[in-house]
Amino acid sequence: MPPTVPVALAVGRILIGLLLTVSAYAKLAAPRELQVADVAGYRLLPGRGPRAVAIALPAVELFLAGCLVLGGRLPITETITAVLLLALAGASASVLARGIKADCGYFGSRLRWRVGPGVVAANVALAAVLVADLLVTPQRLVLASPGSNMVVIVLGIAMFFNLLTNWDKFRQPQPA
Repeated sequence: MPPTVPVALAVGRILIGLLLTVSAYAKLAAPRELQVADVAGYRLLPGRGPRAVAIALPAVELFLAGCLVLGGRLPITETITAVLLLALAGASASVLARGIKADCGYFGSRLRWRVGPGVVAANVALAAVLVADLLVTPQRLVLASPGSNMVVIVLGIAMFFNLLTNWDKFRQPQPA
């Protein structure tokens, strides 16, 4: 294998982390009604499920993004992120198969993309990059020491505070 392949896959991993960061912050900046409406538009979750996902997803994305960029616990982080991306691809494919017109909501109110084949393909492609980096290469371009839990602990604490802040935003009464 050419030496540029491992570096290219590591750069892909970092770029996916940055993409997740932008996506999470765009969701956090969106009005809460829009966050919930984007999740509810998929028509996969009953009751308060869309609200719970709208609260949790940005925090989870930021946590995984930090781990991908810094290199914290990469094998498990890449696996979890790939599963998340494939779950989003499956949800999008379900929307397409049922003929539902819905916004994907990936970047909050910044981009109002409709769920389409491109959204499904993009999520599958991003997951494939992470799986390839996981399976093909030794971990490269890592800022955290390989056995350290410190990155995961710090990002976990940040995720907890992000969840509290976002939950509080959903709890507060809406302005009239």
